[in-house]
Amino acid sequence: MSAGDAYESLLQAGVDFISGVPDSLLAPLHTLAAQRSEIDYQPACDEATAVGLAAGARLAGARSLVLMENSGLRRACETLARLTISHRLHSVWILARRGAFGERNWWGLPHEETMHTHLRMLPVLSQEIHSLEHFGTLLRQAYATADTGQRSVALIANQSFLQQLRSAA
Repeated sequence: MSAGDAYESLLQAGVDFISGVPDSLLAPLHTLAAQRSEIDYQPACDEATAVGLAAGARLAGARSLVLMENSGLRRACETLARLTISHRLHSVWILARRGAFGERNWWGLPHEETMHTHLRMLPVLSQEIHSLEHFGTLLRQAYATADTGQRSVALIANQSFLQQLRSAA
């Protein structure tokens, strides 16, 4: 499996708009989305803007996706609360997981500590991605849930998935 296969999974799930804050962990997906033309890709300078772009695209009929590190939940919390709780504008996100067991960066640890609390608070359903092999299935399930109009969905990209994604790029 390769990063190209992950991109193909996005296409098969019907994703036609991606917004996000480029980061080193999800870089292969950002790079492919920027290089290829099948999916409209709009990088953002902060996570709140990325979430707003995805919500607007969804209102316009697109199947949108947000790419960001889990630290972005804190940064985007007000926008997420307004859109998901107040206005029921739900979206699907892929969160690159920083701060999990084995984290090598001291500054990454608080991202893990706050992620689950923020997901419950918003409230967002979440599922962890452990491998490229199951990525397509998880994407289809995430959109099935988001399409109910009741919840946003966060797919949490774990270390094993992120390593596979980067090594296959």
